[in-house]
Formats: sequence, structure tokens, C-alpha cells
Amino acid sequence: MSDPLRILHGPFGRAALLRLDRSMVLHAHRECHVVLKIGGPDILFGIGEREHPVTVRNALLINAWEPHFYHHRSSAAPTILLALYLNSQWLKEVDRRFSRSAHPKFFTRPLVSMTPRLERLQDDVLELMLQQVAPSSDIVEQWIAWIFEEVTALTTPPDRALPLGVHGELGYDARIRHAIGRLLSDSVAPVDLPALCASSGLSRAHFFRLFRSSTGLTPLAFINMLRLEAAVLSVSRRDAPLQDIAAQLGFDSAANFARFFTGQQGVAPSKYRKVVEFVDPGAKQPGIAALEQAFT
Repeated sequence: MSDPLRILHGPFGRAALLRLDRSMVLHAHRECHVVLKIGGPDILFGIGEREHPVTVRNALLINAWEPHFYHHRSSAAPTILLALYLNSQWLKEVDRRFSRSAHPKFFTRPLVSMTPRLERLQDDVLELMLQQVAPSSDIVEQWIAWIFEEVTALTTPPDRALPLGVHGELGYDARIRHAIGRLLSDSVAPVDLPALCASSGLSRAHFFRLFRSSTGLTPLAFINMLRLEAAVLSVSRRDAPLQDIAAQLGFDSAANFARFFTGQQGVAPSKYRKVVEFVDPGAKQPGIAALEQAFT
């Protein structure tokens, strides 16, 4: 089973240092990802229907809403990854150039070659992740913003126009927008898909086709995306037993919840809970100006 070595939560989203030796099923997130290989063998990581090499020579970029998976080869040794799951609202506040990071085609390609600056930033974030005491939020956020600025410059033209929908992510049919609104309004409630199709005035087959063409996801993948978001937040807070979280999210047992969580995150919820930390957004450390000068 995969082992999380360190996970930091903050306004930026999540930064996870992970020893990956377990497959992950096809899933998606509303955050865009930057995945960097730290050590171990090269791997193939799937986006959509295609696998891409993850090596020390490139960074893997996964758009928001973009289905992805990992098929672990049983004979392979674990690979150490640094994965950044980045909150689109935080990115927009950091820099208006990132305001469309929630769009599923923000990154124009899944791989970019590592530059000397990106390698240096990766090493600096890794050093922060390995500190015994969780670093302050402003330090973590600054380095993550620099990483995102670098990969964006390598893949996304600054004048590229992307159509945005009502939620800032996608443009889609009004009937699908209505269905998504219902799903977002109560993401932990059990979903009656036939009723959802009927309320949209569409047959099941037409609803599924239109939903996928609009969002890039099947309705079940979308629902699982929302359940995983709620699961990650609840597990991270540590204030409820896993059995209670499982029941709240509609699972009939903690074991089934653990299988769902592990299949999509590559990490068991119990292990995730043990290592996750929240960085303090109110803490300030001296030297930010000097750090900014170093990269200007």
C-alpha cells in the first residue's frame, strides 16, 4: 500500500509527498495538479486514455476535471512523488494570469521539461516538506506560486482565451448546469440518478451523453469526485471516526469507504489522517522579501 510521507493542507490546496506503490482508479478533481518525481523508478501515469512518463526530467500537469489514473506494475519499486493539488480560487487571487486554472484545458499539454529554475523550486519545496515543524503558510504559498508560474509559462500562452461557464470552469448545457447545481448543493447526500435525469427532462442515455460531453466526466465519476473532496476534508479534520465519515458519505461500512478512498488517492484514509497537517495562514516568518528577491 502507498505511504504518504507528508501532506500539507492550506489555502493553496494540498501538497503531498508520497511513496507510490499502489494503483489508483480513474478519477478526477476540481483542482489542477502539478506532479514531480523525487526518487525511485520512472512510472507511467494515465490522463484520459493515455499513459505518460513521469521522470526527473519532466513535470506532469493534470487539468482540473481531467480524469486520470495510475496502474502500478507489481514488480516495480515505489516511486516518490511530490504532488501539488492547487485551489483555483487561491490561484486567481495570487495572479490574474491564473484565473482560468479551473478550466479543463488550461494546460495545453500534460508534460513539460524541467528547467533549472523549476528544479531549484522543486528542491526548495521538498526541503520545506521535510522540515520537522510544518512551515508557515506564506512560505509554502510563495514557493508553490513560483512553481505554478514556471509550469504555466512553459505550457499556456498568456493570451490564450478559454470559454468559461457559470462556475468559472466549464461551459455546458443549461440542463446539465442545473443537475450539477443540485449535486454541488449537497455533495454528501446519496444521489438518485434516475430522478436526476428525470428532473433534467432527459432520458438516462441522453443525460449521460450530454453530461460527459459537457464536463468530460461520467455522472458517476463526477459524483465520486465530490464524495472524495468531502472525504479528504473530513479525514483531515480528525474530529470524527472513519466509521462516522463513511456513514455520512453513504457507504455501508468503513471498509468500503477505505477501499473507495484508497482507490482514488492511492493512500488509506487512516494513513492519510496520520500525516496530514494544516499550515497556519496567520503565521508569518521574516525573510519573505529576501526570498522574493532571490527569484526576480
